[in-house]
Amino acid sequence: MSAFLRRAASARAEGAEGESDYIAMTDMMVGVLFIFIIMLSFFALHYQKATASLTGAKDGQTAALLQVATALKAEPVQVEIDRAAHVVCLPGSLVGDDSPGESRHCFAYSATPKSPPKPTDTKAQIAAADQAGFMGGLEGEIKDTPVPATVNLDAGTLSFPADTLFAPGTATLTPQGQATAARVAQSLSTRLPCFGYGVPATGCDNEAHMAAVNVQVDAQFDAFTAEGRAAAALALQRSVVFHDALVAAAPVLGQVRNQPPGQPGDPLLRVSSYQQSTTNAGSQNLSIQFHMAN
Repeated sequence: MSAFLRRAASARAEGAEGESDYIAMTDMMVGVLFIFIIMLSFFALHYQKATASLTGAKDGQTAALLQVATALKAEPVQVEIDRAAHVVCLPGSLVGDDSPGESRHCFAYSATPKSPPKPTDTKAQIAAADQAGFMGGLEGEIKDTPVPATVNLDAGTLSFPADTLFAPGTATLTPQGQATAARVAQSLSTRLPCFGYGVPATGCDNEAHMAAVNVQVDAQFDAFTAEGRAAAALALQRSVVFHDALVAAAPVLGQVRNQPPGQPGDPLLRVSSYQQSTTNAGSQNLSIQFHMAN
């Protein structure tokens, strides 16, 4: 009987030892699997960040343009670049410019990369993309105005030398100035209704609206002389004359407003003034400034 008991005790001891080994191996496998999951998550996060850094645009203007450029394709082309002035030029034929003679289209790029819009800045990102699309299309339509224009995509401005638009010392538009105003008005009349209210608009693909479009002549003058004060008055008068020329060429520009019907608002196209008193008077510059709504 005692031999039987000894065999039974021995069997129980061997079973307990085998079960203990099985539990220890199971714990080890669970630990290895847990470590593997942690490593996999780490590599996935690292891959996502690396991909975003390689494919994302660090320049704010580029990020905005990529929102509207949905059919980009690679083409072999030779470009001219001035790294000191941060200017790059493309052959005119590349962008469909078939005008006689050699033509180039030049663009300024930012010297310091700007941070891309934050994911939470949805409205700001949409507004930046819509403004970039608006300014890019406007630049293409007015590239051959009689008085050459300077387009600043970042600032959202269209600029002309005022002394070329107007007869010297007057607020009278030259023939080239009148033709330029008519050309700009034609382009704006098809684009601004999409960014304002009160006028039927077609073919719009934007979500954001504009708060104001200001016609402004900047002037540097000496406020302590009669000539300087006359130059300041002339700048404001020129702003009004160019504004009126735009509305005369395209009356719809005087009807677009910056608020929906039934809400207090103002005409979208307006006149503004900025003048700086200085002892060194300079030439005047006329700009059309496009301000997006917040």
